[in-house]
Amino acid sequence: MNTKILAVSLIVCIAIIACTAYITIVGNNKENNNVENPLDGVVLEIKENTLTNKGFTLMIKNVAQNDYVYGSPYQIEKKVKDNWEPVPDILDGKYGWTMESRMLKRNSTNEEEIQWLWLYGELSAGDYRVIKDFAYSPSPGITREYYQLSVEFTIDMGIRGY
Repeated sequence: MNTKILAVSLIVCIAIIACTAYITIVGNNKENNNVENPLDGVVLEIKENTLTNKGFTLMIKNVAQNDYVYGSPYQIEKKVKDNWEPVPDILDGKYGWTMESRMLKRNSTNEEEIQWLWLYGELSAGDYRVIKDFAYSPSPGITREYYQLSVEFTIDMGIRGY
């Protein structure tokens, strides 16, 4: 009996790995340090009066005809001489993300608190962007499409997060 359970478990694991090999990446353009916002109808905005050098409230608006899924991970890049460069984390890469899925329903707006003090520390003056990943699957068993969306912001000496 245990051999049968082990064999079925092994087959299921192999099937999952094989299916993930067929993931389609859409709009993930990293050439020239450029992130495209390819999702017509999905917009990232910073909620008014929430930007500090420690974080902000992200407004994710969906007026598209599809539902999308996203999670808690994000990355921050800083503009240096017209190029976007990753902001180094202060934890030497020793951190992780929770991997829950958040649903962005069509014709809805979600709010998410982006607090980067724990990961990047206080940001110095400059131009930045936050990048988040989104996924769309037209139906079960259909290859998912992945997108990256970004929102740009400026930290100046007058912005403090106290």
